[in-house]
Amino acid sequence: MKLSEFDAALSRSPFGDSRYVTEQMHSAFRRRLESISTSVPAARRLLTELQQAGPQTVYRILGDPLVRRCVQQLVAQAVVGRQQSVPPELCAQVLDATARHAQAGSATGPLQGSATDAWWLGEPSRTPWIWTRGRHNDIFGRVFEQFAERQFGAPLHAPTREDLAALQRGARLLEELLPMTSHGALSHAHQIGIHAGTGPWKGKASTSQFTLTGAIFLNRKLLKNPWWVAEHLLHEALHQKLYDFRNAHSLLARDLNEIPEDPSIDARRVVSLWNLPRRNKSNCWGTHRAMAAFHVYVHLALFCSLAERLAPQYLDAYGPVDAPRPMTPSRKAFERAHYLGESLRGVCWDELGLAGQRMVDWLSSILDAMDPTPPPAGSSLHLLLDRYVKEAHQLRKAPPSDDLAGVLKKLERAEAEAFRVVLSVVGMQAQHDDAAAVLAPAPQQVHDDHGAAFAQRRNYISETLLRLAPDGYSLDSLCPKNGPSADEMVRAMVESSSRELAAATA
Repeated sequence: MKLSEFDAALSRSPFGDSRYVTEQMHSAFRRRLESISTSVPAARRLLTELQQAGPQTVYRILGDPLVRRCVQQLVAQAVVGRQQSVPPELCAQVLDATARHAQAGSATGPLQGSATDAWWLGEPSRTPWIWTRGRHNDIFGRVFEQFAERQFGAPLHAPTREDLAALQRGARLLEELLPMTSHGALSHAHQIGIHAGTGPWKGKASTSQFTLTGAIFLNRKLLKNPWWVAEHLLHEALHQKLYDFRNAHSLLARDLNEIPEDPSIDARRVVSLWNLPRRNKSNCWGTHRAMAAFHVYVHLALFCSLAERLAPQYLDAYGPVDAPRPMTPSRKAFERAHYLGESLRGVCWDELGLAGQRMVDWLSSILDAMDPTPPPAGSSLHLLLDRYVKEAHQLRKAPPSDDLAGVLKKLERAEAEAFRVVLSVVGMQAQHDDAAAVLAPAPQQVHDDHGAAFAQRRNYISETLLRLAPDGYSLDSLCPKNGPSADEMVRAMVESSSRELAAATA
């Protein structure tokens, strides 16, 4: 198959057909409304109005982030008596107001209401609208703002026309490259929130959560490169598509009981080796998050491959792919997808439901067909060194201090020694001698320069190891039989340094 033909492949089957996924999600939420209708009269009124409403009204109401959140909370309250962030009586008021909204036959969601000046990402019938604070005086706006601020610790940012133009430009690019995939994925996103990238939002490029399905959030500081915007719109919209699928299928084994649950309680953990291991172990993912990432990376591998291939013909319209903020390289997307698929099978398989297992099989078959040169099973050297370099470059943003400079000098010595030992084990004496010169202790440097020198040293170590690996993924074939594993030695070096840096920069 041609690479572009996988756009259609990822839009078929029960796992890729957005029309099917949406219909099943609607059925699931109708069942949930039915389950609470005796104790919550507003749920019965809403269910009655939905039965008489047109398809577009139903689509927007059952896709509305606040409506779904209130239904989920009322179901959880009724089934397990779980304490919720929004009081049950307020959730009931939202459903009552939603029933009146449905009765009016509006083609927009309750959060947007009948506003005529709303901004849309694209065609209003199937793309998300851009959140503004214009609705904060009614119950929908008030409750949503309270929930969002409680959930994320800070309010959303009022979008500008420049923000809107950047989002629409990225969406047009996405549709040109992946028309079927983007059309389907964006139909699962009903609202885009823009945040300022400061305070609690700092460091969040884009985000979405299973506890607030239908809404995605983007950092307005990063809406500069259309290629980056297109990638992150696709990324977050795909999360919404998976969330809609999970709301109606046994993605996880525990989903069979249909009780809304916080996905963070997953017992199993997949280590995302390319991410920095913070003290809170944020790079250790539960089954839900690992599945969501696998789903996204398979699609991103296709999108980024097409973007890189077609970038020259789109240069005049959209600029270069790598400036001012680069996309994910397609090779990294492929490699991460393979690792996550392998990890889901090896670590999380019994926590996946039947639908989740079948989805892994489906995505893996497409991934294998797209990638003619997959990494060997079990390889991790490339992922660890990706983190190793990223970690050093992020350190350059840290405020200079004597303590940090001391930690970096200590790590430079330890990493240089570990690197030389690895070179000796794989029999690369020439590189061993070169390394002794390149990694020799540097003269005393000012704080600002020391972070740059640390990053340069790590770049050299990473590039050398990957160049020496015969297949680009492992050094172990160069090791003596029954000798130590060079890959494990590199892993020990990277993990030890990461732990020390996490403690030093906490």
